[in-house]
Amino acid sequence: MPYFSDNYLKLTFPLANDETPGFREAQRGALFAVGSHFSGRNDAAIITMPTGTGKTAVLQASAFLLQASRVLVLTPSRLVREQIADDFRKLGVLKRLGALPADLPEPNVMATSGRITDPLQWEGLRELDVVVATVPSVSPHMEQIPVPPADLFDLILVDEAHHSPAASWTATLDMFKDARRVLFTATPFRRDDREILGRFAYTYDLKRAYQDGVFGHIQFQLVDQIPPGENRQQMEDIAVAQAAERKLAADRAQGLDHLLMVRTDSKKRATELVHLYETHTQLRLKLIQGNHSLGYVKRVLANLAANELDGIICVNMLGEGFDMPRLKIAAVHSPHRSLAVTLQFIGRFARTAGERLGNATFLATASGVKVEAEKLYSAGAVWSDIIPNLSAARVQREVEAREFVETFGHDVGTIPDLSDMSLYSLSPYAHVKIYRLREAFDINAVPNFGVDREQIFGRVSEDTNSSVYVTRMRSPVPWSTDDSLIDVEYDLFIFYFDPDSSLLFICASSRGDGLYRRIVRDLVGYDPKILGLSELNRALKELEQARFYNVGMRNRQQSSLTESYRMLTGSHVDEAIRAEDARLFHRGHCFGSAIENGNEVTIGLSSASKIWSNTSFSLPELLGWCKNLARKILDERAAVTGSNLDLLQMGEIIDAVPARVLWAEWDKDIYIDPPLARFETDGRPAEDSLTQFSLDVEQSDARGARLVLEGPGLETRIEFRIAESPQFSYLSDEQTKVELAFGRRAEDIVDYLNDNPLNLMLDDWSRVCGDEHFPTPADPYNPFDPQQIRAIDWQGGGVDIRVEYADNHGRVLDSSIQLFLARQLDINENAVVFWDHGSGEAADFIVLRPSADDGVDVTLFHCKGAGGAQPGNRVDDVYEVCAQAVKSMIWCDLPRLVDRSLDRMRRRKGVGRLVRGDEALMLELATRRPVRFGMVVVQPGISRGNLEPRLAEVLAASSYYLVRGGHQQLEVWASE
Repeated sequence: MPYFSDNYLKLTFPLANDETPGFREAQRGALFAVGSHFSGRNDAAIITMPTGTGKTAVLQASAFLLQASRVLVLTPSRLVREQIADDFRKLGVLKRLGALPADLPEPNVMATSGRITDPLQWEGLRELDVVVATVPSVSPHMEQIPVPPADLFDLILVDEAHHSPAASWTATLDMFKDARRVLFTATPFRRDDREILGRFAYTYDLKRAYQDGVFGHIQFQLVDQIPPGENRQQMEDIAVAQAAERKLAADRAQGLDHLLMVRTDSKKRATELVHLYETHTQLRLKLIQGNHSLGYVKRVLANLAANELDGIICVNMLGEGFDMPRLKIAAVHSPHRSLAVTLQFIGRFARTAGERLGNATFLATASGVKVEAEKLYSAGAVWSDIIPNLSAARVQREVEAREFVETFGHDVGTIPDLSDMSLYSLSPYAHVKIYRLREAFDINAVPNFGVDREQIFGRVSEDTNSSVYVTRMRSPVPWSTDDSLIDVEYDLFIFYFDPDSSLLFICASSRGDGLYRRIVRDLVGYDPKILGLSELNRALKELEQARFYNVGMRNRQQSSLTESYRMLTGSHVDEAIRAEDARLFHRGHCFGSAIENGNEVTIGLSSASKIWSNTSFSLPELLGWCKNLARKILDERAAVTGSNLDLLQMGEIIDAVPARVLWAEWDKDIYIDPPLARFETDGRPAEDSLTQFSLDVEQSDARGARLVLEGPGLETRIEFRIAESPQFSYLSDEQTKVELAFGRRAEDIVDYLNDNPLNLMLDDWSRVCGDEHFPTPADPYNPFDPQQIRAIDWQGGGVDIRVEYADNHGRVLDSSIQLFLARQLDINENAVVFWDHGSGEAADFIVLRPSADDGVDVTLFHCKGAGGAQPGNRVDDVYEVCAQAVKSMIWCDLPRLVDRSLDRMRRRKGVGRLVRGDEALMLELATRRPVRFGMVVVQPGISRGNLEPRLAEVLAASSYYLVRGGHQQLEVWASE
């Protein structure tokens, strides 16, 4: 009969007390948890116990408890391998505890001394009861190591199991799939957040170890008396070394049997420290490195035990599995950056077992190194409070994460190759699109990702109202027409519905707004609504010490390529926002950092109903973040950040358009990265940059507006209805459908607009975006300078100032403003005069005049008939023509303007003819530099001598933005 089955009944579970040895409660709890786990499961059992709390006893007793036939113990290092093998062979710890009879025969134990390179070597292990090995000696992942027999071991005990996700460890564990596996670790989490595969069977954290008296007090001694010198690091090292020497002497003077460990992070630094300690202290130290032989290490440890040394210098080596409780003073020259390593390192020093041992002391300079946002290495750090709480919180977080992931029990269409993919392995970027739904959302509804995407993984959790999907898309590479070159792209989609706020969050690695909308529309049967910026801004609540690195500001009264949207960037750019900016700008997107609940966070939000943080989360963290955002958004109180960002006004939700719409402006991203507009004309596919097309307002009322998108080969109408969902749609089914192509991603223009609404500028100079209204500035602009107004004798020129071009019957009149202007502009100083009255025009007249510096001056004339037979202060006489002038700034690119004008002339769009000059001259002037643009508003209804302030403010605002865009001041041709 196998050794452990034969001696199973010899194992007892005495409980330790002050007078007799035995198991601690934690050790017994861990053992019983192992037995309970394997009574109904066969997945790995994870036992979490801090270093120094008796894992070795639990590890050995598990072999008896589970009546193992043959045991494989995996260790992280040669030294630990030898320690475990020696004690397992003698059953030393279990006999000292009284758990086994002192005369029990020893098991047949072997520690591997080199790699197994022959299958016969594996077979030879069948004669053993226990094999203790380092992974490089037995892992088939390593070269020359053959695959072992699958039935060789029926129990695998893994020491320091946080290594197990590594490829070499995983390959070893996978060779024995039927074996029971017990994974022991002090830290059931990794710095890289890779999953330790298994189920938590028992957790005993540092906090409980302190409460039970297993660990003693830890004190941190800040070394802040640094001697002056040119080499700051060397001076700090000397100060730490001498402080450690004084502390060791003080402890020994009190009768404490303490030793010193000097810790650093590289072999080079360790070598330097050997010389430094020899020069500046009287301490007897030896260096231990990973390349030292096991014999050398054992001799050094023997010297330590015999008091022939005061301590050791090590490089990240003695943190795992090393057992020497007398090490009570740590001179830290390079603090650990990982919480897992830090806790393990501290555990070596905090144990209370042993005679003449006092409290542990750590010495370091004020390095400010952060370990999971806790400044352990700072003045006043109370480690006996910080470390246990930090450990307990981190372990509890890991347990909750495992339990959370297990709620995703409903599989949806997962392919066999991904059937064992763990949700724990996901680390999505914190970026979400948010929709408001009308009713409760069925999280079990399966999304339709489109014909080009194949769903290959799906998990649903009703408990958390969330689901996770992975898709695969095969497509030709964009840089070749060879069909054999196929690009395969995998994307992650995570859905979370918050029932309290009726908000649906989508986090996806593919971030096409149109794709989001199509998926959600298919799931709920209607077009969902995005959140306005004023609602998203509530996510900035509860933030402290907010500072912003990127801030967007949208001009209140402007529609142009260069100044419709201003972006400020910098390390604390919110301080650059001035009080006067609030008069000219509304709030746009923002991104910054702050403190929330004591933790450093980053957060950004944009008008496209998106919120993001510059980090990646685990799945539980992501959904917790979304839930917190939903709570804030549901709370209608305003967010006050305490920064100058608060100066910029937010919009307010409305259900009716408060004034007439003058023009429409694309979202800022269209100008940053213009998409291609794809459509069909006469049955043939066509495409051009979207910014090559004009977008005009045909009509508007309180319900919304009708817009026309027009350009070469395209004319289609889109309707905006503020109180409806969707807000944007084609006017009718007969309208030409337009697809916007953003690289390899494409979406219909109305889907894009419903996720990235147009900015609609109103005739009171306020703005509507989606269902948000941004009011006009309260303070007036400076009046318009009368010197910029040129008085024209319209009556002497025979002009009917009410007629811009033709009468109500469509007859072109010689007495019209435009025919008069055509005669006035046909002069020698003007090389080219292009007349372009009609829908989609850049201007009514475009004048090119060569300049003295071999450049060209370009003037765009915009005409409008007066609202009465006599000049007056009529609002309508000014608003529309000024809007045309400001909007035409998008055409202030001379080659593009010339190409468009000639194209309109050839296609007979509008008037489209040359009053002066020819095509060749026009094309030649388009190549000249520099180019200066000017705008002229022609409106006989304006009176230079009787201009009211409200009209002057409109003219002044238009002129201001023209100048800010790098153009000449606005000129007005008006009446006296």
